[in-house]
Amino acid sequence: MSKTAIRTENAPVPTGPFNQAIKTGNFIFTSGQAGRNRDTGQMGDIRDQARRCIGNLRAILEEAGSSLDDVVKATVFLRHAEDAAAFNEEYKKFFTPPLPARSSAIVGLKNPDMLVEMEVIAVTQE
Repeated sequence: MSKTAIRTENAPVPTGPFNQAIKTGNFIFTSGQAGRNRDTGQMGDIRDQARRCIGNLRAILEEAGSSLDDVVKATVFLRHAEDAAAFNEEYKKFFTPPLPARSSAIVGLKNPDMLVEMEVIAVTQE
């Protein structure tokens, strides 16, 4: 099975040796996305970061011919447990039932201003 790299200018460029996403067959696997503003580099609070993070994922999926509606699995990494409720409020604005399967973890993230990182797996009908 072949793999296709997915790249879009509508989401931040990767800062390491990886692609924004890989498409193989009907599956799209994204790399973790942060809530960094791609133009200014600013992070903001958890709500800002959640919206931008999911917006970046949406842009990557659209480049791959998919959408947030096609997400079957999400993995969320939060810096602080107390941010979970605010993150979930923003998350619910982007995803509709049936909601994707999801795992969440409280972790140390690469950038000290980074409050959330999220990756998804989506399935397309192509």
